[in-house]
Amino acid sequence: MSSITAKALKQQKTNDPNLVLIDVRTEGEISEGMIPDAVWMDMSSKDFMTNALALPKEKNYCLYCASGGRSMMVVPFFEEHGFTHVVDLEGGIMAWIDQGGEVVHAA
Repeated sequence: MSSITAKALKQQKTNDPNLVLIDVRTEGEISEGMIPDAVWMDMSSKDFMTNALALPKEKNYCLYCASGGRSMMVVPFFEEHGFTHVVDLEGGIMAWIDQGGEVVHAA
Protein backbone atom coordinates (compact mmCIF):
# COMPACT_ATOMS: atom_id res chain seq x y z
CA MET A 1 0.00 0.00 0.00
CA SER A 2 1.24 3.44 -0.89
CA SER A 3 0.90 6.65 1.05
CA ILE A 4 1.66 10.31 0.41
CA THR A 5 2.67 13.13 2.73
CA ALA A 6 0.62 16.29 2.99
CA LYS A 7 3.50 18.27 1.48
CA ALA A 8 3.73 15.93 -1.54
CA LEU A 9 -0.06 15.97 -1.94
CA LYS A 10 -0.09 19.78 -2.10
CA GLN A 11 2.29 19.58 -5.06
CA GLN A 12 0.38 16.75 -6.76
CA LYS A 13 -2.92 18.57 -6.24
CA THR A 14 -1.50 21.54 -8.16
CA ASN A 15 0.04 19.51 -10.98
CA ASP A 16 -2.18 16.45 -11.51
CA PRO A 17 -5.53 17.06 -13.22
CA ASN A 18 -6.21 13.31 -12.93
CA LEU A 19 -6.13 13.40 -9.10
CA VAL A 20 -9.31 12.67 -7.15
CA LEU A 21 -9.34 13.27 -3.39
CA ILE A 22 -11.79 11.12 -1.44
CA ASP A 23 -12.75 12.03 2.11
CA VAL A 24 -13.96 8.87 3.86
CA ARG A 25 -14.97 10.53 7.14
CA THR A 26 -18.46 10.74 8.62
CA GLU A 27 -20.93 13.55 8.00
CA GLY A 28 -20.21 15.02 11.42
CA GLU A 29 -16.50 15.10 10.70
CA ILE A 30 -16.76 16.78 7.32
CA SER A 31 -18.70 19.62 8.91
CA GLU A 32 -15.32 20.59 10.41
CA GLY A 33 -13.93 21.15 6.91
CA MET A 34 -12.66 19.25 3.89
CA ILE A 35 -9.74 19.57 1.51
CA PRO A 36 -10.92 21.72 -1.43
CA ASP A 37 -12.34 19.72 -4.36
CA ALA A 38 -12.49 16.49 -2.34
CA VAL A 39 -15.33 14.05 -2.91
CA TRP A 40 -17.12 12.89 0.24
CA MET A 41 -17.71 9.13 0.48
CA ASP A 42 -18.44 8.13 4.09
CA MET A 43 -16.80 4.72 4.47
CA SER A 44 -19.37 3.74 7.10
CA SER A 45 -22.21 4.26 4.61
CA LYS A 46 -23.98 1.13 3.35
CA ASP A 47 -23.46 2.45 -0.21
CA PHE A 48 -19.72 3.04 0.15
CA MET A 49 -18.52 -0.09 -1.67
CA THR A 50 -21.03 0.29 -4.51
CA ASN A 51 -20.14 3.97 -4.96
CA ALA A 52 -16.40 3.23 -4.79
CA LEU A 53 -16.62 0.51 -7.43
CA ALA A 54 -18.47 2.89 -9.77
CA LEU A 55 -15.48 5.26 -9.87
CA PRO A 56 -13.30 5.30 -13.01
CA LYS A 57 -10.27 3.07 -12.41
CA GLU A 58 -7.87 5.17 -14.50
CA LYS A 59 -7.86 8.16 -12.14
CA ASN A 60 -5.29 8.83 -9.41
CA TYR A 61 -6.95 8.57 -6.00
CA CYS A 62 -5.87 9.90 -2.63
CA LEU A 63 -8.01 8.76 0.29
CA TYR A 64 -8.05 10.54 3.62
CA CYS A 65 -9.80 10.55 6.98
CA ALA A 66 -9.05 12.41 10.21
CA SER A 67 -5.65 10.90 11.03
CA GLY A 68 -5.02 8.25 8.36
CA GLY A 69 -6.17 5.07 10.11
CA ARG A 70 -9.49 4.50 8.36
CA SER A 71 -8.37 5.59 4.92
CA MET A 72 -5.36 3.28 5.22
CA MET A 73 -7.80 0.39 5.71
CA VAL A 74 -9.76 1.34 2.57
CA VAL A 75 -6.80 1.56 0.14
CA PRO A 76 -6.45 -2.27 -0.12
CA PHE A 77 -10.17 -2.53 -1.02
CA PHE A 78 -9.58 -0.19 -3.97
CA GLU A 79 -6.43 -2.08 -5.01
CA GLU A 80 -8.18 -5.46 -4.82
CA HIS A 81 -10.83 -4.14 -7.20
CA GLY A 82 -8.50 -3.01 -9.96
CA PHE A 83 -7.62 0.55 -8.96
CA THR A 84 -3.89 0.90 -9.63
CA HIS A 85 -3.21 4.48 -8.52
CA VAL A 86 -4.47 4.76 -4.93
CA VAL A 87 -2.66 6.31 -1.98
CA ASP A 88 -3.47 7.14 1.61
CA LEU A 89 -2.79 10.64 2.98
CA GLU A 90 -0.35 10.06 5.85
CA GLY A 91 -1.78 11.60 9.00
CA GLY A 92 -5.09 12.43 7.31
CA ILE A 93 -6.63 15.87 7.24
CA MET A 94 -4.91 16.68 10.55
CA ALA A 95 -1.52 16.43 8.81
CA TRP A 96 -2.88 18.45 5.89
CA ILE A 97 -3.92 21.25 8.27
CA ASP A 98 -0.63 21.02 10.21
CA GLN A 99 1.20 21.61 6.92
CA GLY A 100 -0.88 24.73 6.24
CA GLY A 101 -3.26 23.05 3.82
CA GLU A 102 -6.49 24.83 3.03
CA VAL A 103 -9.85 23.45 4.14
CA VAL A 104 -13.32 24.49 3.03
CA HIS A 105 -16.57 24.37 4.95
CA ALA A 106 -19.98 23.53 3.53
CA ALA A 107 -22.20 26.55 3.10
